Amino acid sequence: MKKNQFKVVSLIIVMVVGAIIGFASSIGNPILAGGGMFAGMAVLYLVKRTVKGVVEDEMNFHINHLASTLTLKLVAICFATVGAILIAMRNTYPQYMDLGFFLAYASCLIIVLYAIFYSYYNRKYEA
Repeated sequence: MKKNQFKVVSLIIVMVVGAIIGFASSIGNPILAGGGMFAGMAVLYLVKRTVKGVVEDEMNFHINHLASTLTLKLVAICFATVGAILIAMRNTYPQYMDLGFFLAYASCLIIVLYAIFYSYYNRKYEA
């Protein structure tokens, strides 16, 4: 299979998985939604193995790295900020205090996981 054919096939697979997840959500079946998602990922993996030629190059990896790093940083900052605001407003809106703590703890978890993975890969590749 060529790269252009792979793009078309992967788009069709993603549309089918989206339809399955939408249908599963409308009938309230989380098992069907999860199963459809994992089946779609498996099919995409198997189809990608049949592609002849280069599917991704170093530039794609670099752009992916930059985009994911920025996304991770923005999510952590937004979670921490919104969490702090919701905690600070606990006297006015006490019902949002739990959400504020959840967002603050999620931000801490993201930062800790980032530090662990950064340390691991830094040792592995000795950068």
